[in-house]
Amino acid sequence: MRFLLLAVAVLAVIYMVFIESKRSPSGDDRPEAIYQREVEKAQNLDKVMQDAVDRHGEEMDGTK
Repeated sequence: MRFLLLAVAVLAVIYMVFIESKRSPSGDDRPEAIYQREVEKAQNLDKVMQDAVDRHGEEMDGTK
């Protein structure tokens, strides 16, 4: 009986580990994933804004 309980406990732990491993990569509700997406959006926005400023500066230099 003790071995049966031990086997059930081991199988339950293995099952929980596999379920968590399947949820983690696709679970975009995690705070770390949300934070990383927002940081990437901010960095992309910064690049777009810098390109616009550079282009405007080139246009201003071209008109002088």
